[in-house]
Amino acid sequence: MKTFVFAILLAALSAGLATSGYAQGYSACANNNSKACVDARNAFARHHGGVYPGEYYNHWFQGNQGRWTRVNNDWRWEGMNGDRYWRGAHGWEWRHHHHHER
Repeated sequence: MKTFVFAILLAALSAGLATSGYAQGYSACANNNSKACVDARNAFARHHGGVYPGEYYNHWFQGNQGRWTRVNNDWRWEGMNGDRYWRGAHGWEWRHHHHHER
């Protein structure tokens, strides 16, 4: 009986995730102009210097998606994967983001 109940619970959970925006790889507000989604996009833009979600990581550099920003008259690269590229004390420097396996 416990196995049957667990199977039903797992199936219901899987069906719920399959219909969510998270499982599809994008927000539920993508292409949605409801008041809640417009308010959320506007809040994001206020927090990120006027850049809307679709504009935030929309550049490419050496095959990596990310964005260029200007900080104190210097350009910096922020990759979606966590990589950073900036002009440091010894010229241009990379900081690669490493994923740690557990």
